[in-house]
Amino acid sequence: MKKVILKTLIYVFILIGIYLLVISFAVYPCITKGMSMYPTIGPNEIILTNRWKAIINKESIKRGDIVIIEEPSLFYISSEEYDENNVVAHYSNKINLNPFRTRWLKRVIGIAGDHIQITEDEELYINGIKQDEGYVDGNYTNITEYGMEYMYIDLIVPENTVYVMGDNRTESADSRSFGCVPLNKVYSVLF
Repeated sequence: MKKVILKTLIYVFILIGIYLLVISFAVYPCITKGMSMYPTIGPNEIILTNRWKAIINKESIKRGDIVIIEEPSLFYISSEEYDENNVVAHYSNKINLNPFRTRWLKRVIGIAGDHIQITEDEELYINGIKQDEGYVDGNYTNITEYGMEYMYIDLIVPENTVYVMGDNRTESADSRSFGCVPLNKVYSVLF
């Protein structure tokens, strides 16, 4: 009887180890919560994402990819805090080992070197070309929200970062309010 219990425990630990390896380096499953990617992805949907691409091949992340990012330390930078020479999102230097920490689902709008502009008439331009974003309900890309002015609406995306936005622009905290996301803060990429 002791051998059966021991054998069962060994199998359970092996299966747990395999599961942890798979979600750490290959396929990361998640359940969506908010409305920031609606109508593309709604709340309470189960999605599978590619961890490998985010770990090994970050340079292959391109415009239009849907990514999971680490939550920035600051969600909004005011005009007093804004530094046009540093348009990268702020992240705490603390190591967060909590596997259940908050991560956000966003769409990559700009990659390194892209000139992102959101104009007064709420149109998105990338490298001077007006974007037709069929995944957004209307072409609504606001530059102010809840009385706050977005600071990151005219910038060049720095090396090793991406500019991200939710598809539901009125319900999304994104690069407009906190800046460009470092590639090492991209956790996973939607398949």
